[in-house]
Amino acid sequence: MTGSNDTADGSHQNKSESRGAYDGAQTSAARNTYSHRLTVEQTMLGFAEPNAGADTVTHSSAEIECAARTKHYENYAKYLSGNAPVWQEYWQSFKDNLIDALLYEYERGAVFLLTTIVTGVGAVYYFSLVREPYWIELAIPAFLFGWLLVLLRDTLIRRVSLVLILSFITGMAAAKWETQRFATTMLGSAVSTVMTARIVSLEQEAEEDGKAGRWRIVADVLATEKPHLRYAPQRLRLSVRDLPALSETGSVLKGAVRLRAHGGPIRSGQYDFAFHGFFRGQGGNGFYLGTPEIIANDAVSEPQGKSWTARVEAIIGQLRALIGGRIMQALNGEEGAVAAALISGQRAGISEATNEALRIAGLAHILSISGLHLALAAGIVMVSVRGLAGLFPSLSLYYPVKKIAALISLFSSGFYLALSGADVAAQRSFIMLAVMLCAVILDRKALTLRNLAIAGLFTILVTPHEILGPSFQMSYSATGALIAGFAWIKLRKRQNPEKTERKTGLFHTVWRWLIGIIATSLLAGTASGLYAAFHFNNMAPLGMMGNALALPVISVLIMPFAVIALLLMPLGLEWLPLQVMGKGIELVKWIAHFVAGLSPDLIPGLLPAPVLLLWTAAMLSAMILNSHLRLISLVFLGAGFVALITTDLPDIIISEDARLVAVRQNTILYVNRPKPAAFTAENWRKAYKITEVSVPDKKETEGSEGFICADGLCSFDLASGQVLAYAENRDAAEVACNIGDIIIFAFAGNMHCSKQQERDDTSPLIITCQQLALKGVAEIYLPSNGKINQERTVTQAAKAAPQTENSVAGDQSKNSTNRPAQAKVVFAVEEPQRPWHLYRLWSRAARNLED
Repeated sequence: MTGSNDTADGSHQNKSESRGAYDGAQTSAARNTYSHRLTVEQTMLGFAEPNAGADTVTHSSAEIECAARTKHYENYAKYLSGNAPVWQEYWQSFKDNLIDALLYEYERGAVFLLTTIVTGVGAVYYFSLVREPYWIELAIPAFLFGWLLVLLRDTLIRRVSLVLILSFITGMAAAKWETQRFATTMLGSAVSTVMTARIVSLEQEAEEDGKAGRWRIVADVLATEKPHLRYAPQRLRLSVRDLPALSETGSVLKGAVRLRAHGGPIRSGQYDFAFHGFFRGQGGNGFYLGTPEIIANDAVSEPQGKSWTARVEAIIGQLRALIGGRIMQALNGEEGAVAAALISGQRAGISEATNEALRIAGLAHILSISGLHLALAAGIVMVSVRGLAGLFPSLSLYYPVKKIAALISLFSSGFYLALSGADVAAQRSFIMLAVMLCAVILDRKALTLRNLAIAGLFTILVTPHEILGPSFQMSYSATGALIAGFAWIKLRKRQNPEKTERKTGLFHTVWRWLIGIIATSLLAGTASGLYAAFHFNNMAPLGMMGNALALPVISVLIMPFAVIALLLMPLGLEWLPLQVMGKGIELVKWIAHFVAGLSPDLIPGLLPAPVLLLWTAAMLSAMILNSHLRLISLVFLGAGFVALITTDLPDIIISEDARLVAVRQNTILYVNRPKPAAFTAENWRKAYKITEVSVPDKKETEGSEGFICADGLCSFDLASGQVLAYAENRDAAEVACNIGDIIIFAFAGNMHCSKQQERDDTSPLIITCQQLALKGVAEIYLPSNGKINQERTVTQAAKAAPQTENSVAGDQSKNSTNRPAQAKVVFAVEEPQRPWHLYRLWSRAARNLED
């Protein structure tokens, strides 16, 4: 009995040894195969020499990762046995880990995501150029790098690099094509004329102090007279106090108007109204001088070559106006205006107080039709169709109800997109929804980040100028943060299933729902808040609370009944669902005002463009990378903080119309006018974190702080002892030349200081009205010692004005080594050479002509 047991044990031991030897052989063979495969991949990346007879069988990313780690351990053991230097061991380890991470990201499809990003970078680079590039300058590099891609596609690192370079050129080409496609005629100077125009869209602002709000109109110009404008813009944005009773989209109005050219950025690097007006086809803005009259359509001639897109746009505009009117009839007051904004995209009629409360509470995004609205609308349609189909068993059994519901949802989302005006946030949402619904129809799975990349690539190729706007940046950043954040959470749950068991019960369901809303608000609010701080100088510190309270109301009481109201509107039965929707809007407004009352007044201050770019790079690298390469986002984040704390603020700011001048000292902003332009002054105050705006002293005493103004001359004693002089006319300019170290001529015409100051052997720094008209807002940075050196003044005739440099401080003499430091002047527009800035050359001030 014992012997038989010993025999059995020995046999079992022999079998175990044989199995262990077999497993060891298989493991060794697998390691050799993976190591051999890794060498091939290293060769493709350009890190290793090619191996003759290399296996070309494709392996998964997991196999490649396993091979990379195996090779790393083998190299590490070899270096230890050979007593290699420590730095060499670490270098080899770093190189192996880098190859491992690159291969992993490549297998995940990160190259496609990078292609979209690089295409956007190419578009941004095109718009930042000083001059307009020629097509040949883009065609030659595209041809050369395309030919290199054909010749050098044998290695992965070359292939990917060349693809990214071609993507960069594609972004530039798309931006140039869009610029030539629009070619908007821009109004160069203010003018009064009698204009006949057709209404494209019209909206009425909210009531102010019991008075009806002004009308905002976008109109196509049909004719001008008294005087006739030879280069009249095709489309204008106008305002009017009162309109004829029968005015609607498509009506033709005739009346006297005062037209103005677009303004530039309020500060250097900020939102450029002329740039975005150019790509919207709007060549200027203005207002009606009185009430215009309606002209019969048959009394005016249509412009030649009216495209079918213009006709479709007119039909959609009429439909939006009709739907908005029906909504306002069913819901009176501000609730109707908000409902119209949610259904038809018309945001007029909402009071400034409500807009401000929604902004502070982090709920301003609900007024713009975007992913939230389209997703809810599409989901409601799809669930409704599948629910109705479930009532008929034969229909559910013999037809693909899920695919039919997805197709109907796709068409309904497209209709909602057209009805809303198709802004960039709605475009992004629709494209992502379209990809996902098409994946359902074709029985495929849609990758979420790839969905976002497809949507972004489509927007960049079709309307690349949108990448510089706040809507594109806030929409895509918030969506990308949500996708990446929840993907990471899902991955953590998959890796630790025992810690993430799903508990049932009402309490746990409500808790998970609350945590989901908080996580959504935190991710989306942090990502989009970066761009809100850059463009609008504001943040929503309690946005998480606002969204947590308002989103359930929007999802239950507002959007479902908005869809029902839109479906019942052809039958005239929209009244009841709109009433329910109105109650939900009242509740959201109450939540917004409640959260806004608790929120502190947080002003982030100036966020320079380099900081925005670095933090955007940090955000993108954290989103698209899953390996250890994600740590590079910390490098970009730290570099952004360094750039932020080392950024200097301007000491003097001058508006582009030369009417408003501000001096920043500590936390006070001194301005030269008793009633400065509210929009400009508030923007400067928030950007430079100013607590008080000081206007000139009416007593005009010399001991008063701030500007002292009299007879068209304003002077300001700077902290360094220099004098800032502002002259509105020639008589005041003569005095300014005698007392000023920094002189601003706020009138057109040739003027120069005949007597140069001899104090410290320096001449005054002069900023002219002509310079401001050509280059926009000026920001002056004083030297640390407070002294200014200007060898020559910039007061040339109009023909020499375009040749002035961006920094007007003159060159110092080579022999003058002890000269004081120069003041730095930065203009919002470097040179008016791009198509959306060429209108600056034709203003009277730019031509040095007096009004």
